[in-house]
Amino acid sequence: MRINKIKLHNFRQYYDTVEIDLKTDENKNIVLIGGKNGFGKTNLLIALVWCLYGDKIENIDDNFKKEIRKEKNFAQFIKQTLNWDAQKKGKSKFFVELHLSEIELPEFSDISQNKYYHCILKREFDINTMQDNLDISFPDIKTDFLSTNEAKIDFINDYIVPIEAAKFVFFDAEKIASLAELNTKEEGEFMNDALGKLLGLDIYSSLINDLEIYCSSLKKEGANENIREQITNAENGIRLNENQIENIENEIFELETFISKKKFEIKEYEAFLNEHSKKALKSYNREELLTRKQKLLEVEKQFEKKFNELSEIIPYAIAAGTLEEVNEHLIKQEFSKNSNEDIEVFKSKFDNFIENLFNKEPHESSMTFKAKSFYFSKAQDLFKTVFNYSDTENTEDLQFEHDLNNADKELVKEAYKLIIQQSQEVIQQTIEGYNRTKNEIQELTTIISQIDADLQDEIIIEYTIKKEDAERIMEKKIAEKGAKENQKERLKSEIIRLNQKLQVLNNKIEARDKLKLKLDKTNQYIKSLTTFLDIQKKNKEINLAKSIHNELKKLMHKLQDNESFIADVKVHALPDNGGLKVTLYNSDGNQIPKENLSQGEKQLYISSLLKAILQEAIQDFPIFIDTPLGRLDHEHINNMLLSYYPYLAKQVVILATNNEIPPSRYKLIENEVANAYLLINKENKTIVQSGYFQGYEN
Repeated sequence: MRINKIKLHNFRQYYDTVEIDLKTDENKNIVLIGGKNGFGKTNLLIALVWCLYGDKIENIDDNFKKEIRKEKNFAQFIKQTLNWDAQKKGKSKFFVELHLSEIELPEFSDISQNKYYHCILKREFDINTMQDNLDISFPDIKTDFLSTNEAKIDFINDYIVPIEAAKFVFFDAEKIASLAELNTKEEGEFMNDALGKLLGLDIYSSLINDLEIYCSSLKKEGANENIREQITNAENGIRLNENQIENIENEIFELETFISKKKFEIKEYEAFLNEHSKKALKSYNREELLTRKQKLLEVEKQFEKKFNELSEIIPYAIAAGTLEEVNEHLIKQEFSKNSNEDIEVFKSKFDNFIENLFNKEPHESSMTFKAKSFYFSKAQDLFKTVFNYSDTENTEDLQFEHDLNNADKELVKEAYKLIIQQSQEVIQQTIEGYNRTKNEIQELTTIISQIDADLQDEIIIEYTIKKEDAERIMEKKIAEKGAKENQKERLKSEIIRLNQKLQVLNNKIEARDKLKLKLDKTNQYIKSLTTFLDIQKKNKEINLAKSIHNELKKLMHKLQDNESFIADVKVHALPDNGGLKVTLYNSDGNQIPKENLSQGEKQLYISSLLKAILQEAIQDFPIFIDTPLGRLDHEHINNMLLSYYPYLAKQVVILATNNEIPPSRYKLIENEVANAYLLINKENKTIVQSGYFQGYEN
């Protein structure tokens, strides 16, 4: 599929009708659109996505959702989309039109000899009636086979770009670096979307899901009334919880948007106070204090996160005291045993020594018994003095003994040693670090409060109060957000419990012979499809890992200088269809946490991942990239231009500033560029002219 042309009419800063030719060919796959910040690059991307998905645009990813929530909700967003000058002139409609080519329509293979078809997709909105009109036409086909709105939506998802795959096709390259910071579950969900829609595995997953639903219905059919009622209640409970989770996620996003706005508001108050606080400028650098406090607050969050991670080993640390007592008792038990054995051996040897000494008579005369007794006692005393020996010291009476074999004793010693070395040390360091950070935050807060308290200017006092009020409100909203997230997790746990209950109930059902035959056959299909799907995923794991590593070696200059930095990449499936997990390893075989990569390295990693996914995709998608090189240094930018974009897809549309791709860098890809444009903004109206920043100096 290709997007040959986009036409915008009164969409935001695009007044009247503006057209951009996006055609590429086999030799030149890049369309470069340049523009300064605020001249309409991001809105061009939003226009394209809105044309395809309408009010579902916020379901694509958080970046598009944030664009919508800037205006509170979609209704406000869409009202603000009409160009202001057009609105002043009494116009109420705007539209975006896409001219598409190379559309595959297997249904019409008998009607025409064409393998591919052209399509014109137009979405128009009227802010007076709030009517959204989507029209899809085919110049090559006279039959109107998309008569309903549902059919049009299905067509876009089946033949253009599925909405689940849109995040991989239309994206802000600077913001995708955040994908490297996803936790295992979020990364799995992200990769599941890629596996499903881009790699074509969702068809089989959907079929398996349909068959499982069919199995459940068969089982319900054979169940008695009581079990049927319990199954229905469990299914209703799951649906209810899923709806609640969706509502809570919307509430959490609204809270995040509110908190973000409050943070910006607080920064404005702080900037004003920094500028006008005379005493602060004389005795302190108030801005530095605030910056230091903000960094410490981030450190405090890290310590709190560490506490959560330590929760798994805290029970063992708590048990360390008891384990220590057992370990010490075993040591004393061993020492007492050895001491007693040593004493007995020593006494035996000493008695033997005395016996041999005095039972051998001298040649000259015999020794009396009294003399023998004297010298025996004398020898004992001398021996104890010389060897510092006592037959009573270093022994201890034990009230009981542990009946453990040597292997059990060694296990106790090793367990105690591990807890002492790991748990207590880590917990102690975490507590000390947290307390130290908390104290420093309190000290800084006190100093800043003293600075603000000394100010006599009424305006300064007013802004200080506003800032404090905003901080209180923000903290309250942060607490609300935390409560919502906890509620969401509880609902997820309840869904898991209900699913387990459903499984137990289904297992209780004894199907009749005919139903059993259907169930057995359906389960065979499910098993075969699941095996096939597992094999496909395993193949994708190998291909993706190899492609990601190869791409990283091309793009990341650190790998060109030091191959041990990322020596290997592995991709493996998560359990319960949780998607895929990508793991990076150094030359020592140790895992490299992706969150430890720099922002530029994260962008390169995600770029490599996206390209690897697109190479495995069953359909060739056009790629639109906004802010492609914002976080990268000079060498990495050149690598991206020379080794990435020319091979990313057959159609790559890049929206860039002259800082990212100045005229000097444009020459690196000039031979790959099919069309180049510049967005010019005059009197708040954006027009498009051919050429790319030729009139500008870098």
